[in-house]
This record gives sequence, C-alpha cells and structure tokens, in this order.
Amino acid sequence: MKKAFPIKPFFLFLLVLYGIMLYFFYVKYVPLVKPFQSILLPVLFFVFVFAAVEIKWGILLFIFTFPLINNLPYFFNIYENIPHAPTALVLFLFFFMGWLVHCALNKKPNAFRHPIFRPLVLFSLLVLVSAVITFFRYANFFPFFADSIYELQTNAYGVSAGGAIMSVVFNSLNYLTGIVFFFILVKTVNSREFIRKILVVLCAGTFLSLLFGMYQHFKDMKFGNNPISINGGLINATFKDGLSFGAYIAIMTSLILGAAFGLKGFMRIVSLLVVILSLYMIFFTGSKSGLFCLLLSLLVFMVFSIRKTYNSRKIKAYSFKQIITSLSFVIIFVGLGAVGFFTFKEPLVTEITKSRTFARAKVLRKQLESKSAFKSRSETLWKLAIPMIKEYPLTGVGIGGYIIEVSNYAEIFETKINTPESAENYILQVGSELGLIGLFLILWIFWEIIRQMKRSHRKIPDNDGYKFILIGAAAGIISFFINIQAHTYIGSFEIKYAFWLLVGLLFALGRDAGEKAEEGKVLFSRKFKTAGGILLILLGAAHLWNSTHSLSLAARTEKLDIKQDFGFYQQEKTNDGLEFRWTRKYGGTTITVEKPVIEIPVLASHPDIGNKPVKMKIFLVKDFFKQKKLLDEITLTRNVWKTYAYSVPGEVGQEVILLFKVSRTWNPLKVTGAHDPRNLGVAVGKIQFKER
Repeated sequence: MKKAFPIKPFFLFLLVLYGIMLYFFYVKYVPLVKPFQSILLPVLFFVFVFAAVEIKWGILLFIFTFPLINNLPYFFNIYENIPHAPTALVLFLFFFMGWLVHCALNKKPNAFRHPIFRPLVLFSLLVLVSAVITFFRYANFFPFFADSIYELQTNAYGVSAGGAIMSVVFNSLNYLTGIVFFFILVKTVNSREFIRKILVVLCAGTFLSLLFGMYQHFKDMKFGNNPISINGGLINATFKDGLSFGAYIAIMTSLILGAAFGLKGFMRIVSLLVVILSLYMIFFTGSKSGLFCLLLSLLVFMVFSIRKTYNSRKIKAYSFKQIITSLSFVIIFVGLGAVGFFTFKEPLVTEITKSRTFARAKVLRKQLESKSAFKSRSETLWKLAIPMIKEYPLTGVGIGGYIIEVSNYAEIFETKINTPESAENYILQVGSELGLIGLFLILWIFWEIIRQMKRSHRKIPDNDGYKFILIGAAAGIISFFINIQAHTYIGSFEIKYAFWLLVGLLFALGRDAGEKAEEGKVLFSRKFKTAGGILLILLGAAHLWNSTHSLSLAARTEKLDIKQDFGFYQQEKTNDGLEFRWTRKYGGTTITVEKPVIEIPVLASHPDIGNKPVKMKIFLVKDFFKQKKLLDEITLTRNVWKTYAYSVPGEVGQEVILLFKVSRTWNPLKVTGAHDPRNLGVAVGKIQFKER
C-alpha cells in the first residue's frame, strides 16, 4: 500500500539538524522582547506553514512580507546599536524550514539545469569553508586550543569575539540565503500565471511600504524609524534604513513599471501608482546613488521598450483595437499626470528641492566637478581593502572579516576611519574577504546573469507583453550592479532578496534558454567535482594556515599591542573610594607582573551566598591561552571584601592575563527589583604587587 506521506530520510535528517541550529540562532540573535515576539512569531509561523503545505504559497507570502517587516524592531526600541538579526533574514530562515518540510513530504522539485549553478555552488561552498575557519579563528579555536569562547578583543577598535562571530554568521547568511532563495524560486516558478501572482503580491507589499513612508514623511518621521535615519532626516518606510529603502526603489521600480505595461486590468493601475509614489519617495531616502540608479534603470527600460514597440509594429503584432486602447491609456495617464503636476507644481517642486536626496545629489555634482566624489571612500575604506587582497590574495581575511580587520589595517597605515559596516564596494568586499578566487566566482555569476539577459530577451517575442516585465527585471539588475560599486548592502537582507527575486524572474521568463545549451552535458561532471574539491581543500588549508598564524587573535594582539580586557563591566567605586569592577560569568584582564607577590581584592554580593556559596577559580594565562596556570580555587560564603595573595616569582616582568571564572551569577533587577539588569559574578578590586 502506498504511503500517504512518503517521508524522505535525507530531508528529514536535514530538517532536524536545521531546526536545532535555527533554535540556537533564534535564542542568540533575535531579541526575546515579548511585544516584539507577539507580532513577529505569527508572521514567521504563517510563512513556515504556507511553505510547508504548498511551496508556491510560501513564496508568495515571503515576497509580500520581506519588504514590510524590516523596521519592526524599531517599534520596540531595538535599534541599530543593539546587535540583532535582521528581521528579513529571520523570515527567510523560517521560510526555508517550511521548504525543507515540503521537500521531506513531497516529490522532488522541478528539474532546472543551467550553467549558473556551477559558480553558484562553488561560491557557496567557498563561503561555507571560509565561514567555518573564520568562526573558529575568532573563537580562538575553541575547543581545540581554548577551554571556552571568551569575549576577547579581536581588533584595534575593541570589537569582541562575540561581535566578530556575529559578523561571520550574518555575512555568510547574506550570501547564502540569497542564493538559496534564487534556487528555490527557479525550481518552483514554472508558469506565467505564477509570475503574475508574484508581481501582484510584490506590488501589494511595495505599495504598503510606500504608504508607510508617506505617513512618515507627512506626519511622523520618527514612527518606525531608527535614530541614525531620524538624525539624518531620512525616510526608511518599512526598511532597515533610508539607504536600503532608496536601493529597493532603484532596483524594483523598473520591474513594476514593466508589470504596468505587461499586465492588464486593475494590476496596471496599481503598478503605475506604485511607480509614481516611488519616483516621489526616492527624494526623501537620502540615497543619491539610489536616485542615480533609479534614473538609469528607467532609461534602460525606456530604450529597450521603445525598441520592442518598434519591432512589434514592424511585424504588425498589434490589432487596431489594441493600439487605440494603449494610446488612450497613455494619453489618460500623461494627462492626469500633467494636471496633477501643474496643480501641485509649487509645493511639489519645493518639497523635492528641499529633500535630503536632492541636497546630496547637488553635493555629488560639485564633487564630480572637482573630481572628489569618491575621495573619502577611496582614501579610507577602498584603500584599506586593497592591502587585504594583496596580503591574502587566495583567501582574503575570511568571510565577515573585513569589518573586523579594517580597523587593524587603519592602525597599521595610520588612517582615520569611522565605524564602517562594509567596504562600500561589492567587488572589494568580496575580494578582501574571499580573495581573488571568490572574486572570480562572483564575476562568473554576474557574467552568467548577463548572458541570461540576452537569452531571455531573444526567447520572448517582441509582440509578447511579458517582454516588458523581462526588460524591467533586467533594468533593475543593471541598476543593482551599478549601485553596489558605492554600497554593498551587506546588512540589508531585504535588498539581497529583492536582487535575487529579479534574477529569478529573469531566468523563469526565459526558462528554456540556457537549459538547451546544456543538453547532452553533465552539469557537474566528474572533472568539475574533482577540480572544485581540490580547489576548496587548497583554499581551506591556506586560510587555516593564515588563521592560525598572521590572522590569529594572538598574532593581532601582539602586533597591534592590544590589551585584552574582557568579561568585566565598567569601573566603579565604593563609598570608601575603593576602585573595582564586576565580572560576568568570567572576566579577564591583561597585567604586567611587577613584583613576586600579587594581591587581588574580591567580593561576592549574591543575596543567598550564605546558603549557596559561590566558587571562583583564578588562572594565570600566558602565551595567549597556550599556557594556563590555576592560582587558586576559592569558596566565597560572605558578602565581604577579602584580599588574596599569590606568589608568582617566575612571571615577574611578563605580561599575562589574569582570568576569573565564577560558578554562578545573579541579577539584581530580577532578584531585588533594583535598576540593574546586569548578571554579576564577583567584584575585583585594584590589583597590587609587593615583595615577599
């Protein structure tokens, strides 16, 4: 008897493993704020269920939702300076889990063979290899060399190991989840009717986002906005920030304009309304590159649309009725636009000329005239990315490593920088983190996308309305390629999903084009697999060598003279003027042993210490955790200061790390109601030295 649900063991195993990882990711990186969770969790649940039941439903809900939830944390004071997972990323992770469930219970997805999968698979594996090694580097190779993951300082700016590991995780997922989304999309989209549904939900989501941005602009700019955008006078709508909102408009408007020309009925009116709102709101995002790329995408769309229309007329594709209908539509649209413009000309022009984007565009024009448009980036971020590529040409500094290493290179080259999120250039970002091989693979991927533009354009006849949609998608992709020369959007997951959505539609519209070129060929031949495997092993070995030598935390600490100080809260004073600091579960500080005896004042203030003593271990760490000596194991039973003295004659004159590990902490806010949310271990007073 045939099973109703033929569960596939491989997908079931993958699902269980992924579910465990997602749980720990969620607990670690998603703020567990109850009001925030009460809104986020239902959205995640529905995306997961829809994808699990019917993957097409999940895709539609994900496309509708991912532009709308990026500013959700800002309603609950979860701002940019509080590290947390971008909401669009969390949304995709639940969508992907639903896809795994669907695959475990149903037949395999439709086959789709295309040469772009070769560089995509190699690049994804390279990202995974780099991420694993870089993760262990910032964890000080726990559990191989260290006994725990300590919050060691990883660079001259003072970023802790936790922050560096988060950079590795998020940067890796920024690349990988976009590629996986594209893979799911091209495997699923198999009809024009489904493409139409995608465009409907995309327009609906974009329209709602624009309406929210209009409310911010005319009523309350602080509503659903983050402090950085508020201070800059920028509208973020439902996006991470104003620049991301501008980038989304720049790459999506041409596609929606294509839908206005390619589809019929009410959808045409909604699409045009979205385009009009986008053209207005771009001026209040503060993104001058977004404005430029939007104009570029519209120019590309116009040129190819005119060519398409001309070719259509040559082959007499349109009937007299169709021509009259189209002309009437255009006349009405232009007429209404002209009436609206001249009616509201003065306030509209005033609004635009006073906008932040317009002001930035004027500054950019002056910079272009003086040839200093990219001076700030070329002399700092770009300048510092190039030495990373030169020093580590094969592997780069590791995925997520640019933001960590840039301050180290700034210290070496004596260059002043702010606190960048990326290299502000996609090519340099990839080259600095993944080396020339990674750069080659990403350029290969871009080349395959460009080739597919030609194939899809040839496949769809000029008398087909869906060619407008294809032109709009291609124009948006070209806009993105230009935009990433000045930005990377490495933290804006919604922009990466928007880009891969455009690429997915490009491939879906020319579904047979590219596949036919591979007929009779093995997409992943034995030679390709062997060569790819050898390449990844060599690159992994090289990156591991660099990560255990010149890029290791020990080497960076020594070269940049970083004073490791971790696991402590800020310095305080007692009523008697005694200086001290609280530890967390552990605390470590770098000291230079001046005399043979070290004296350490310690206090534990746990309210229940009389019934439940606190145990503490004190270690003397040398050679960056390669040597660790236990000085003492203490049992604290009273809330009083006590000074402990230890003889360390062999370490006189040496620089060591004094490490404190506490058996348990306590939280004053939870226990006593005091306004102190910290988890306190023990208080350590001023360390002193004396002769025997």
